Amino acid sequence: MFSGVLPAQEPLSIRAVVDRTTVAVNQQLMLTIELSGEGANKVDYPAPPDLGDYLKLAGSGGNSQNIQFINGRMSVTKSQVYFYIAAMEGTCTIPSIKISYKNNEAASEPVTITVINSGAPATPATPAPTPGSEVDTGEDLFIKAIPAKRTVYQNEPVVVSFRIYKSAKVNLTNYGINKLPESVGFWAEEIEIGNQPPVWEETINGKKFVLADIKKTILFPASPGKKTIGSLGIDCNIRVSTQKRSNDIFDSFFDDPFFSRTVRKSIFSQPLEINVLPLPLEGKPANFSGCVGRFDMDAAMDKSHVKTNEAVTLRIKIAGTGNIKIIPKPDLVIPADFQQYDPKTTENIVRNNDGVSGNKTFEYVLVPRFPGEQRIRPVEFSYFDPYGKVYKTLTTPEFVLTVEKGSDELVSMGSGLSKEEVRLVGQDIRFIKLTTRNLIPGSFKFYNQFLFFAAILLPLLALAGAVGYNRHLTKLSANVAYARSRRANTMAMKKLARAKSLLDENTQKEFFAEISHALLGFAADKLNLAQAGIISDELEELLKKRQLDDSLIQEYKELLQVCDFQRFAPADMSREQMQDMFKKAKEAIINLEKAL
Repeated sequence: MFSGVLPAQEPLSIRAVVDRTTVAVNQQLMLTIELSGEGANKVDYPAPPDLGDYLKLAGSGGNSQNIQFINGRMSVTKSQVYFYIAAMEGTCTIPSIKISYKNNEAASEPVTITVINSGAPATPATPAPTPGSEVDTGEDLFIKAIPAKRTVYQNEPVVVSFRIYKSAKVNLTNYGINKLPESVGFWAEEIEIGNQPPVWEETINGKKFVLADIKKTILFPASPGKKTIGSLGIDCNIRVSTQKRSNDIFDSFFDDPFFSRTVRKSIFSQPLEINVLPLPLEGKPANFSGCVGRFDMDAAMDKSHVKTNEAVTLRIKIAGTGNIKIIPKPDLVIPADFQQYDPKTTENIVRNNDGVSGNKTFEYVLVPRFPGEQRIRPVEFSYFDPYGKVYKTLTTPEFVLTVEKGSDELVSMGSGLSKEEVRLVGQDIRFIKLTTRNLIPGSFKFYNQFLFFAAILLPLLALAGAVGYNRHLTKLSANVAYARSRRANTMAMKKLARAKSLLDENTQKEFFAEISHALLGFAADKLNLAQAGIISDELEELLKKRQLDDSLIQEYKELLQVCDFQRFAPADMSREQMQDMFKKAKEAIINLEKAL
């Protein structure tokens, strides 16, 4: 491995790395551009260099990102891989790649590449060969990204299997993932495959291979368009025998011969492109929230006859296949004389080769305050069925609740006496008061006092306030964007409160999930967007259009990226670091509230 390295400069450094400096015609050269420092996550990748007629750009191998916390500070390193094909003999130079951040310019060292005739052997870039470089697996060991389908609708799940292929010529003893695939624009759910994946045999073009799925992911595209899933990289341990071995393909998928030595080799899958179709506008219900799949809805009330001030429970269960996590809370409309509490939400999710299935239950506690026959309107839930390519709406029945007068209500006395009169019953004499208090002089003129004018103006002010409040309620019911913006802060604080209850090292994943929901939910409510479909890059562009301060936008984006990293590739964090993350998220929401 040869690299042109610029000594680390704060706040940003760049280096260019190639897998070899001597390459034969028609062979592939891999160039990695790596950015590190506090500004790495705030600048775009530089364009791949043009190497003239000697090396032709073949495509991108995807990008990766590494986030670390050191002494409470976040360190970011990200890299972009490009592939070139050698086209002509000669010598060329990868020029210095430059990038600017905060009026400082960072540059990589130039790298000289020699292209030789395809009949001559290519030499490694460094004096000492990279372990495994002398082992040419070629078409005998590779990875493929295999999607269940290549064309899906927005929010429709697609299962992607990363499958390793090994012929009998390769003795693979072990492997480890060194690069996770980038899935920008997707909501990802992992499928557990266990420590020892099942293997099977297939014959491809007359050659026998042993196959195994080493990683399976369920992806939900958040927006329409062409989406790219990055490459998966693994480090393989390959045994090279010093004596003749059996060619039996079932000798062992992970072999361990006695007389052998182990070399290491890295292999990568090719990026995968998914075509995401937009959801049709025709027939789209007004209450559609973005759920795609197939669902059923059940609702039940535990009582049909209750007394006033007695709690009754209404359970609404939505089950099916699709992204269960984004199913929204049902819009429950209850009579005005009911007291309603926030619902308790439970999820049961199953992830397998068929996608994501399960159910989500909302449990409402309602307390009627007045007797009579009360009716709870039907609840509706709309979703898009990708198989029938139509929108469907599920509806619960109307619930009728008979409310009787409870024993804890105040009732009038049979004699018609008030409480004070009942207290005085039995007293023979009510004494005449012997002293006077608060007598008003006869010359006092009440209409000259401030209270007189206040009493005249108060009804007018109350009327104006009632009109304004009525307009506010009308606007809330008619203007969804206004209503979401008004309650955005309240909803975000509730989610942060739930995150605070998970502030423990054993619940890091759930803690960062709640922090992410609070940040995304607040931004989505403020911008009137569907939380299920919003991603950090699109959010950044929308906030920039609002002409907000760049530092505020970048801080918000970095917090979301830290949450995503801790959810899908968690690293151990102390309770103090989690508390610091909670404080930063709360401050970011407050700052964004002020800016918007």
